[in-house]
Amino acid sequence: MDVPDLLYAAVGRTVVALDRFSGRPVWRVKLPRLLGGSISMVLPYGREVYVGRGGYVYCLDRHTGGVLWERGLGGSGNLTLMSMGAGDGEQQQASAVSAAAAAAASAAAAAAG
Repeated sequence: MDVPDLLYAAVGRTVVALDRFSGRPVWRVKLPRLLGGSISMVLPYGREVYVGRGGYVYCLDRHTGGVLWERGLGGSGNLTLMSMGAGDGEQQQASAVSAAAAAAASAAAAAAG
């Protein structure tokens, strides 16, 4: 089964897959955890979509939006997936403002300390 041409949008704890040609919703999923804040990262990769929300990573089926697994990482705040290696050694990179802010805060703390 081929991976569909989808665009992904997120608001609150809901992820929506849209047909990239028509804009029509293909699926919509509300993530199961009540606590955790808003979605901070959506990364399509192969047949899955990885979603960061609070201290959790969710792996969704790219065709249906079904939750394949979820893992708590024992932290608070927004999670940012920085990179994922492909089987052939190439990497797909995903970055977020929160990562840049964390790096800037770390550099400022090192300079002040």
